[in-house]
Amino acid sequence: EEAQGISVDYALPKNGGHIPPLSSKSIKRMRYSHFGCNVVHEDIAFGEEVDVHKAKMDLKATVEFGCQGRLPAEHGHGTEYIAPMETLERWKKIDPLNVMNPGVGGLSYKSDYRD
Repeated sequence: EEAQGISVDYALPKNGGHIPPLSSKSIKRMRYSHFGCNVVHEDIAFGEEVDVHKAKMDLKATVEFGCQGRLPAEHGHGTEYIAPMETLERWKKIDPLNVMNPGVGGLSYKSDYRD
């Protein structure tokens, strides 16, 4: 069977949390986490017919709005996710010239954060 997949990490509330449901049918879902902490790592395999980017963004919305969690939790925003405003402001203070990680978290790829 042809497959494609996503890898994500997310944090669930310390007072509980449940396995977030997927918007698309998966072939295999593998979950693992750190002992004593609510950070969960998941590798999810889907059939070729699934738009995996949409599936990942749907899971992000479910984790954040349905489970009161946060995705990503441990491995950063990269260039795929938009970071929260307070995170963006902190990064701009630390790196006013935008030379350390341009494009991360939805920031500009250009020096001095020019558009």
